Amino acid sequence: MSLHTAKIFRRSAWVSVAVAAALLAWARPVQARVKKIVIDTKVSPAFDGATFGDPGQYETLAGRVFGEIDPNDPHNAIITDIRLAPKNANGKVEYIASFFLVKPVDMSKSSHLMWQDVPNRGGRLTIVVGERNYGDVGLSSGWQGDNSGNTVPSEKNDYAVVPVAKNPDGSPITGLVMGRIVNANGVDSKPIVNANPVPYKPASLDTTKATLTTHASETIDGKIGATATIPSGDWAWAKCSATSPFPGTPDSTQICLKNGFDPKLLYQVVFTAQDPYVLGIGFAAFRDTASFFRNATQDDEGTPNPVAKQISWVISRGRSQSGNFLRALVHLGFTQDEANRKVYDGVWPIIAVGDFR
Repeated sequence: MSLHTAKIFRRSAWVSVAVAAALLAWARPVQARVKKIVIDTKVSPAFDGATFGDPGQYETLAGRVFGEIDPNDPHNAIITDIRLAPKNANGKVEYIASFFLVKPVDMSKSSHLMWQDVPNRGGRLTIVVGERNYGDVGLSSGWQGDNSGNTVPSEKNDYAVVPVAKNPDGSPITGLVMGRIVNANGVDSKPIVNANPVPYKPASLDTTKATLTTHASETIDGKIGATATIPSGDWAWAKCSATSPFPGTPDSTQICLKNGFDPKLLYQVVFTAQDPYVLGIGFAAFRDTASFFRNATQDDEGTPNPVAKQISWVISRGRSQSGNFLRALVHLGFTQDEANRKVYDGVWPIIAVGDFR
């Protein structure tokens, strides 16, 4: 073999290796991610056209992300019931999450820092005036998928839409749920859990399949005073009123009591519910929404990321319940996406007193 021929051979071999490597990279499975974004509302300029220091005017974009996660990926395996969630043709679990993006109209004047705020009970957030003066970007994105109270999807709040888990044979998953009613003095009231309406509904409105009891007292360390069971015929899953007295109008979200509630008693109902939401997907949705705006150029349909290549740092923050969400986000490992990229440069839990040791 001549020297010239050897050089050609080596060059051809190098090209072949390079092409093969490129083909392998192309064939590598794509990590689950945000596949599509939809911008429902854009206001530009926002805030009544106000100017904020050097960054100038701001605009707001409200919309939704459509994503999917791999139930077998170690980043997601910790999600309760993730393997029981319905899957698409690619074997992925799908979700939808809302977002509210606040950014300078001219992103070249941005600070390139994005605050991802954690909505508390669906309340949409925005960055304050001082942060706009610095050119910061604000992102409020949904994570709560219980579809109750302020997390019911609407144009004014942030939410997640997550699937319902099913048994492998497709049958409903059932389980016991407890709700409480306190300080009630009418004829009907909604059971609550931790000051919020119980998100799960009874599988049956037949009160013989549930138990309603009263507690005369209860200490902080759980010692219960005199208890009594209310006969199933004396209460109903219903809404009652003067025009619709007991047993009232059937309603799976509240209890109507034949003789009315005594505000001196605590009422506790235990019932069988079905169709649990895979709520842990909210952690992945929150993570992947931030990852999309930080890393993606466009979605799978070609819709451009409105802050593409303009975000250098992401800090998430939340107050109270939202702060506890952030502590759990870190504790459970949702700070790295499925492509093993770091999503957050910092988190700021504010007044977050939960213990995640």
